[in-house]
Amino acid sequence: MTRRKTKMASEDLPSSSSLLQMFSTSSFSPEKYVHGLSSECDTDAELQEHRGQIQALSEETAIALKKNVYKNYIQFIETSKEISYLEAEMYQLSHLLAEQRALLSAQEELSLFEKQKTNSTSKPLKKEEKTSSSIEAVEGLSSILDVTDLQCIYEGSLLEVNPFSYQPKQKVHAFLLHDCMVIASSIPNRRGPVRYKFQSLYELENIAVVNVKNSEGVKDAFKILLFPETHIYQTENAQLKNEWLSNIEDCKKNFKLKLEQEVHDTTQDRRTSHQNSFSGYDNQLNPFNYDDDKNPFKDDDLNPFASSNGDLGNPFLDDENKGSNVDITPKPSATSTKSAKNEKNWLIDLPEDLDVCIAQRDFEKAMELIDKTNQFLKESSSSQALKEIKVRVDHRVKQLVEALIEELDCHQSILLHGGPRATRRAVSLLVRLGRASEACQLFLKNRSEAIKQSLRQLKIEGATALYITKLSNVFFTSLIETGKEFQKVFAGNSGFCSAFVMWANAELQNFVVRFSRQVFHRNIGLGAMGVCVGIASENCEKLNEIGLDLKFSIQHMLLKDLMEALFDCRDQLVAAARQRAVEELWHPQNFENLTTLICEMESCGIKDFNTLILGDNKVNLASATIAFTKSITGFLEDGLRVNTPELHSVLVECVADLFKNQVMQFEYTLKSSNFSGQRPFILKNAAFVLETVLPIVKKKLKRQTGHDPARINELESELPRLQSLSVK
Repeated sequence: MTRRKTKMASEDLPSSSSLLQMFSTSSFSPEKYVHGLSSECDTDAELQEHRGQIQALSEETAIALKKNVYKNYIQFIETSKEISYLEAEMYQLSHLLAEQRALLSAQEELSLFEKQKTNSTSKPLKKEEKTSSSIEAVEGLSSILDVTDLQCIYEGSLLEVNPFSYQPKQKVHAFLLHDCMVIASSIPNRRGPVRYKFQSLYELENIAVVNVKNSEGVKDAFKILLFPETHIYQTENAQLKNEWLSNIEDCKKNFKLKLEQEVHDTTQDRRTSHQNSFSGYDNQLNPFNYDDDKNPFKDDDLNPFASSNGDLGNPFLDDENKGSNVDITPKPSATSTKSAKNEKNWLIDLPEDLDVCIAQRDFEKAMELIDKTNQFLKESSSSQALKEIKVRVDHRVKQLVEALIEELDCHQSILLHGGPRATRRAVSLLVRLGRASEACQLFLKNRSEAIKQSLRQLKIEGATALYITKLSNVFFTSLIETGKEFQKVFAGNSGFCSAFVMWANAELQNFVVRFSRQVFHRNIGLGAMGVCVGIASENCEKLNEIGLDLKFSIQHMLLKDLMEALFDCRDQLVAAARQRAVEELWHPQNFENLTTLICEMESCGIKDFNTLILGDNKVNLASATIAFTKSITGFLEDGLRVNTPELHSVLVECVADLFKNQVMQFEYTLKSSNFSGQRPFILKNAAFVLETVLPIVKKKLKRQTGHDPARINELESELPRLQSLSVK
């Protein structure tokens, strides 16, 4: 009945075409559709079948969309090509129109008729009229200059010549602006408005242009000197060379004069505003500042010092000055004039001063000039001159940042051996320049390279523990010094603390690699490994001095090597125990130095070992049992020295395996017919191991973790089983 109902319901489900029509309607509501579907479908199979239809419809729609995309792709490519062709033709047309306009203006100047008086020649060109220059077609220039309001004074093609061999290098296109000169290389086979690629930019105030005499190597050329570089550019003829030289010289003079004038106007406005503010303040506090109506000496009749001459009645004037018109109005002092001149001069000379400071690596003075300039620009009203100064200052700031980055570069820095304090100057300046994140990365990279070089200088000689002591002391002392310096330099950037923690963790990983290479190999026993690990852990705890705790990290990094060391030591002890069991004769042993043996057993935790001593320096135990007791207690002591919470289960497993192996040797011996007469003595050795040594080991493990190890408790039931074997 259920199958028939499901079949009927599946037949009632709509087809893909009906679903498509339903989903395509504007009044389709997903909530109502799902609600109706859940009320109509009675079983999960119906919902799954309906879901399959919707998924199939989705796949069909995706395939149809892909087909439409592929169908229109070729059309899209062809259309974009046509657009690029039209753009190139429009650009060429604009240049043709510009050339025609230039020809018409030239013919108008040569005309015999009087030109119409217009004001267009005295006005600057509008932005839309600057189509005669192709500087906007330079690729990459927009990231250096603001091309929206550039005015090209002169432009033309030049040939760059090697200054030493006078061999042609490449053809370039030069643009002369009011404050700089742009050199661009032509892009071959390029269609569209962008025909040049930005190559270099020369600020006119920082270059010297020298005429190059004609010789066999080069003709009609001029030289641009920009310390420490020299560039030679050749023109087509002598006329063009003279035009270039004259235009460059004119631009330099005009720009300097304009800059001086605007800076002077700006400083004058600032001084006037300050004087007005102070004069207004003084007028409010002047007790003699009365209205004219209340002035008793306003009328000349009432003024005892007034006279027709105006000055003859003034008793405070000398005889020589009486009757003469003496101007007693306050004049600007020489000090104020000199300060205004100095204020103007330091702004104009600012780029050169910054260049000198950067070249002499006097970074602090350069930073003071930058701060002074920023403060001046902040207090002054915006003008074209100040904008030009800001552009040049920004360019020098980039150069200063590059110099500081070069000084901190770990591959060529001379600060590696000076400690973290040697980098404080460069890092602090980068932070003041707004490059705190970059300064943090460079500082930590510099310290990484310094630590690496310090560790390389350590000589591997003598005992391993001595080398590990030196290695740990150098590494963790460097971390502490770096942390203290980091806290001083980045005191105002608390968000960088996580970067220092990650860096310290990465450096600790490198230390662990070097540490493991010297410590973890078969020639070194587990005890020596434990001593070395203890030295490293003790030095790692010194990081708490700077608020950093990496003890858990170093334990986790050493976990794999320590596990392998424990398993390797366990395997060696198991092999040695099996060899002793094969060679053992199972009778009491005679020891010449019995006192030493008693002391060794007491150090293992066995206080009542005297009860096992027989006459004639004999001990009522087999030599294999005594050797096992020494090995298991020694292994446990060494294991507890390197024990961590992550390593504890491995240590318990190894101890249990050693006891299990010894029990197996007892069992094999009891079953052997060769030792049927020594079974009571064998059982006595087994009882000593399981009833005396095992509780001592269990107590030490419990003291470390606080609970009884489960695998050790399982061994307590082995003695009754061995006793039952001896009865058989």
